[in-house]
Amino acid sequence: MKTTFLGNGLDSGKKNNVGKQLAKSFESKDYKKFYGFVAFATLSGFKPFMSELEIAKSNYEEIKLFIGIDHKITSEEALEFLLKENIETYIYYDEDNHRKIYHPKLFLFEGNNTSRIIIGSSNLTHQALYSNVEASIQLDLELDDLNTLTEIKDYYSSLLDLSSPNLKLLSNEYLELLKKQGLLSNGDNDEEDNDDDDHRTKKKYEYDKKFTESDKEKFNTILERYLLYKQTKRPDGIVSKHAKDRELFRWYQKMHALYNQDNNSLPFVYFERLLEADFPFDGIGRKRKQLLKWKEDFQKVLEYKNKVDPDKKYTYVPQFKNKSNEYYEVGLWCAQQKQRRKGNKNYGMEWSQFEEDKMNSINFVWDVSTLGFRTTEDKWSDTYVELENYYSNKKNYKTVPSQKTYIGHWLSDQMSFKTRQDRENRNDLLSIEKEKMLGKLLNENGVEWEWRKQKERESIQSKIKSWQFVEKLKNEGKIKEFREQNPKVLKKYRDDVAQLRSHTKRWNNEKNKWKYELVDKVGFPYKKE
Repeated sequence: MKTTFLGNGLDSGKKNNVGKQLAKSFESKDYKKFYGFVAFATLSGFKPFMSELEIAKSNYEEIKLFIGIDHKITSEEALEFLLKENIETYIYYDEDNHRKIYHPKLFLFEGNNTSRIIIGSSNLTHQALYSNVEASIQLDLELDDLNTLTEIKDYYSSLLDLSSPNLKLLSNEYLELLKKQGLLSNGDNDEEDNDDDDHRTKKKYEYDKKFTESDKEKFNTILERYLLYKQTKRPDGIVSKHAKDRELFRWYQKMHALYNQDNNSLPFVYFERLLEADFPFDGIGRKRKQLLKWKEDFQKVLEYKNKVDPDKKYTYVPQFKNKSNEYYEVGLWCAQQKQRRKGNKNYGMEWSQFEEDKMNSINFVWDVSTLGFRTTEDKWSDTYVELENYYSNKKNYKTVPSQKTYIGHWLSDQMSFKTRQDRENRNDLLSIEKEKMLGKLLNENGVEWEWRKQKERESIQSKIKSWQFVEKLKNEGKIKEFREQNPKVLKKYRDDVAQLRSHTKRWNNEKNKWKYELVDKVGFPYKKE
């Protein structure tokens, strides 16, 4: 274990500090998972490593943040940024015990061969990462020294497995609720570019509470600027208080203010235009946007059914484990709808009758046990998920499950179906979509459809390499020297050569012709029958 002290505030800033190390860690290819636990977060706390975080989003398997909102320090802008960037974020807040606050400053980076822990006094704010007097420790751990990481993950297990009652998934709906409850700061206290216009705007609204003739005249022009802003700056439609177009920001604020006053303050014709532009109102506009997104995801479920199980009278979607699976997001979405239907508030807005009717229209299976039977198609999907679980263990790369297990026997059948289909030019044993799904999973894990042939080929190629190495030693006159230094290794290579020469005597049939082609290609000497 390597220990590094990270400090800032008492030097010139040239030494290692938490901000710099977070940036380096997100950029590194050594890590695949990140978990961050902080009491407070502001937008300026993310700015120093935004580009590195973008790199991590492409390279990491998992990025999760667990942020506190005590003392109203965490900012709206920070949470808006995390939503925009699709960073999985959870808010920790104990509503029943305000004397106990959530106060960790802990960052965990996990990789296949090494892991990193950064723990100390720095939150995700610019001052904490760069200007305050802070102190932290960085621990770099190898595979044989992960006790500390294990202890930390055990202690925070109720957060990591999302079972804590004080934890809620950050969503647009929950963010709006936090704003209304006044639990967030309105802007970063440590930003250098606070705009006085923000205060002037708020003051103006105290006097300007009507949709005026001037508002009508400017509406089309400003709406066009708003749509361009959405397209180029913020697809979520939120106009930042730091936007350079101050008129646009004031217009955006006024539309919100008029909408929230009463039903008559914002004329319906203009309200409808804003809805068409997906303006992020509180209430109905936001719900409309959610509904449109829900319908898009529902359509993906239909596409899955039509491709994978078109003949079934009901719709069953398993929760796939492999994130590279084309239908991983579809399975995850269905699992989330099950939680919402049960009333789990961590998964979004309250379940509606519209959603219930739509899911019932496709005979969606909420609980497999209620079917009373399992079709061959359902068992195929479930067994496929079991195979995904098998390959989630990196030790199983380039292996197949034992034939003594159900999934091993099942996989052997699928491989036989594929081989037979190719040989007989048919497609009724394994559908095109299933062949595509299973083939992708096998390929990602170093396994070919003709597994036995693959193992034989790789074994022959390995023995050829042994022969080539021995021949090279002979040609260079180094065989004696190598034997004296590595007698066991040389014996192993020569045994490989002897075995390969022996095997060639048993290949005298058409079925094994491809094996002769391998050894003939490299000029391996053997007695030809």
